Amino acid sequence: MPPRLACAALAALNLLAAPAFAADEITYLQNALDGRGRCLASAHGAVAMAACDQSPAQQWVLTPGALPGYVTFHTVADGAGTCLEAQPADGKNVLHMVACGKADAQQWYVARQGYVPRRMHLTNRAAGSTRCLEAQQAGIKLTPCGRKQPGHQWRSESTPTM
Repeated sequence: MPPRLACAALAALNLLAAPAFAADEITYLQNALDGRGRCLASAHGAVAMAACDQSPAQQWVLTPGALPGYVTFHTVADGAGTCLEAQPADGKNVLHMVACGKADAQQWYVARQGYVPRRMHLTNRAAGSTRCLEAQQAGIKLTPCGRKQPGHQWRSESTPTM
């Protein structure tokens, strides 16, 4: 393959793998399942969907993770020393806020959904790339990504849209 063509192909792959937002950006995380104006929020170490109120507990900051292509999440309320962690074995409370480290459970991969701006699927390194973060009526779970559930579709917005 000629060098120019190889560089162009590599650049195209990087564009496709780019997250739906820039790192260190403050964003609100909403879910397609829940059209009632609810955002992902943290409170006292727990994480759940709550009525969007633009509070610091709902302002998520994404920073580059310990692994290439991954990010970590923390809220303005909790600060940069407390990160979102998946605990896939815990059937009820799959997400928690814990002290930041390099654990696989704190490494999140953001997969854009085609060319729809700011829409994405979220997977966790510890849970595996085939399990997506899903909002359900009964809470938040990590479920098989291939089901194409509305609860797998997350939006990142600079202000809540609902």
